[in-house]
Amino acid sequence: MAIKRCQKCEEPLKGEFWCSHCKTVFKCPTPGCGATIKPGATECHRCGLFFEDYLNGRKMYRRCPKCKKKQGLSEQQCRFCHHWFNCPTCGEKVSTNTVLTCPRCGTSLR
Repeated sequence: MAIKRCQKCEEPLKGEFWCSHCKTVFKCPTPGCGATIKPGATECHRCGLFFEDYLNGRKMYRRCPKCKKKQGLSEQQCRFCHHWFNCPTCGEKVSTNTVLTCPRCGTSLR
């Protein structure tokens, strides 16, 4: 069985999510996400996890699409501008900051 190597620095990989030598992320380490990451990305395109904060201190943050401030990945609403990341009723992901009601269940997101 061949040892898997990093695509960027050719060092042996210890896990499947990132290279511990050059800090290149291949797969999102968030439980339940597992998105394939393009080389050079600083955050996950699916869940929004900041890789630098996660690799350095195992802290799970994302950026609010409305006010651009860091939030905890598990929070449903922004602490600063009160933008909803997920619907409070059904959990549907809110894709833009201009949506006033949930597209799935119709709950008000104001």
